[in-house]
Amino acid sequence: MITTDRQVASLKPKDSVFWESVRSPHGGGLALRVSVKASKTWFYRYRFQGKQDAFALGRYPTMTLQQARDAHGEARAHLSDGLNPKRVFRQAKLAAEQTWTGQELFDAWIKIYSSTPSSRTKRVPSETVVIQTIWRWQKYLQHRVASLLVNSISRQMITSLVSDVAERHSREQARKCLTIFNGMFNLAEVRGQVDHNPAFGLEPSKLGASKGQAGERYLSLDEIKLLWWAIEENDLSASVGAALRALLLTGMRRGELCQTRWNDVDLQRRLWTLPANTTKSRRAHVLHISDALLDILESLPRESEFVFQSARLEDQPILPASLTTAVARLQGVKTATLDESAPLAGMKRFSVHDLRRTVATGLGEHCGTPPHIIRRILNHLSEDRLEDTYQRAQLIEEQKKALNSWGVLVHEKIHQA
Repeated sequence: MITTDRQVASLKPKDSVFWESVRSPHGGGLALRVSVKASKTWFYRYRFQGKQDAFALGRYPTMTLQQARDAHGEARAHLSDGLNPKRVFRQAKLAAEQTWTGQELFDAWIKIYSSTPSSRTKRVPSETVVIQTIWRWQKYLQHRVASLLVNSISRQMITSLVSDVAERHSREQARKCLTIFNGMFNLAEVRGQVDHNPAFGLEPSKLGASKGQAGERYLSLDEIKLLWWAIEENDLSASVGAALRALLLTGMRRGELCQTRWNDVDLQRRLWTLPANTTKSRRAHVLHISDALLDILESLPRESEFVFQSARLEDQPILPASLTTAVARLQGVKTATLDESAPLAGMKRFSVHDLRRTVATGLGEHCGTPPHIIRRILNHLSEDRLEDTYQRAQLIEEQKKALNSWGVLVHEKIHQA
């Protein structure tokens, strides 16, 4: 009789199939079948309604001796309840085969999410938003839940994951991860994969994932100069450095900027076009290219269809997260411990999105740009729909004036002794 795992491992095949009884704390019936090709399979042999029966529990070593004993105990419990354990196990196996994994659920959800208009905006998510959602899944959640059956992903597990993202990365990323979970499990509930959404009712604030208050941080002209030269003098990739400087001159959203292709940029006419499918507002956006911005764009190689080519991935753009990482590195906050030797370690903390606010503030305070022109430059939708459609051609000329003034001001400041 087999009593140890070592005995199982040492069993050798014979000229014909043979069986070995296995000791189990749950009683008799557990056995190991060894084939002539050395395949070892755990079986439970029993009598049900007066007839002899048996079924396979699993194969060794995928199923260990302890796991076989646990399965044997479960089978005997079903038998004691008057159920045929073979039928119960087969039904459970069939249900498991029909149950999605976390990855299958995400794939089904993202397909629906990317093509379904929002109840608030009445528009489908932009390509950039979808890309960022996929990136967030891959970075924070995939390695933890992708291979799990969705009905095994508990409320406690989701709580732990979201809290971990909030603690290790950011509250905002954690809040968006919780949004992903809610969307995924709403679909799982509708499709009958789970009885209820385990993320339903979880409050972001209680998981450290509350949304931060509207930002107020923007860089002064002196801080812009410090950042500009920190970008120049540190070992950032050419695309990342150029993208950060372009953000300082345009106020674009980082995701929209990173996705820009060369055929969207007309250097002769000095126009940069963002296609509607890449913008948050879901409308095409045209920006004037100032002299300072033209210098940056002309310095970039045209080795890819993307303006800001990834240094690691061939024919792919840099990721928005690369800009976040670069800014954190320059401030010395890429790791949990502050790096006081970082070039911007002494500067008040700022994010990539704060560069967008910097441009808006600078245009208003230093260039005298009217608010409605600033909104147009930033591609913000106005509450006044008439304003959104009024004299777009004239507004482009005013944008041109504003961006030229801002470009000259930044250029003069960074070269000031």
